[in-house]
Amino acid sequence: MRNARGIVSASELYKNPRSSKFSMTKIVGTIGPVSEQMDMLQKLTNEGLRIMRINFSHAEYDEALLRVTNLRACRGVHAEGNAQFNLRAVLHDTKGPEIRTGKMLDGKKIKLEKGKSVVLTTDPDFELKGTADKFYVTYQQLAETVKVGDTVLLSDGLIRLTCTSVGKGEITCEINNTEEIGNRKGVNLPGLIVELPALSDKDKRDLDWGVKHDIDFIAASFIRKASDVHEIRSFVDTCIKKHWADQPNYIAPKIISKVENLEGIQNFEEILEASDGVMCARGDLGVEVPAQKVLTYQKMMVDRCNAVGKPVIVATQMLESMQNNPRPTRAEVSDVGNAVLDGADCVMLS
Repeated sequence: MRNARGIVSASELYKNPRSSKFSMTKIVGTIGPVSEQMDMLQKLTNEGLRIMRINFSHAEYDEALLRVTNLRACRGVHAEGNAQFNLRAVLHDTKGPEIRTGKMLDGKKIKLEKGKSVVLTTDPDFELKGTADKFYVTYQQLAETVKVGDTVLLSDGLIRLTCTSVGKGEITCEINNTEEIGNRKGVNLPGLIVELPALSDKDKRDLDWGVKHDIDFIAASFIRKASDVHEIRSFVDTCIKKHWADQPNYIAPKIISKVENLEGIQNFEEILEASDGVMCARGDLGVEVPAQKVLTYQKMMVDRCNAVGKPVIVATQMLESMQNNPRPTRAEVSDVGNAVLDGADCVMLS
């Protein structure tokens, strides 16, 4: 109910017209080794888990199969008698295309010191013998993409470099902070457009496995433009023909595009149109764009998805402190609450 000024009263704003079991915002939970057993999954389902996320950056196929089998054997919270209205699904989260460093010499960590210079090269001779002076990066167009003055981030933003010169197949950078770096760490080029395939070879193998085992949703990582979604959908269609040709009524898994870089933000409208839903992946997005802008982009994504009637998931660092503490912080409670009040269809626990 609105007052004379048109403002919704607090009592109406927080009044849930449904029971807690039929909450409008669903919970996505990442299931790992400590929570994959049947008894624990049943407890999670009883407490409101609706979608199980399997992170294929880490999960092996035998682990994933165990989790899928156990979840589908769980009795849903709405089950009555012999009828089961389980309302739970499987979300296949792809590893996605990414840029990484190579291995360091002897597999040991190296220390990058503030003020010194380091060369990032695409020369494969350095792929297994990186040093504090020079190490390998997997992105072959590195020297064509990065310009003098651009920022390069390593290890999920832990290490910051500034490009000082560009050569053939390599760039030289000044190290902005002292930190150690290990093998095959992530590399981010914030604000730059990079040309990476929508699906890596690993993603294709993983999706073939996922379609074979009848997953419900695909969380497609690092989506940058609509053509990425079209490429993934085409590959999924190929997998369906391979594994489900004799099932004409088979329902294809829905594609949830993970928007986690500036290019994805810039192309959001076309991505939204091509996708079945969107995930606001705040972790990698917070590395690619200034942290203070993540909230603005989150609210924009939720609003646009609601406007066109497509589901949206808000993810990353939801109630993260509860990994070690029995209660969330007040800021975390506000974070979840704001996502719900904005209209998020799901919140995700990583």
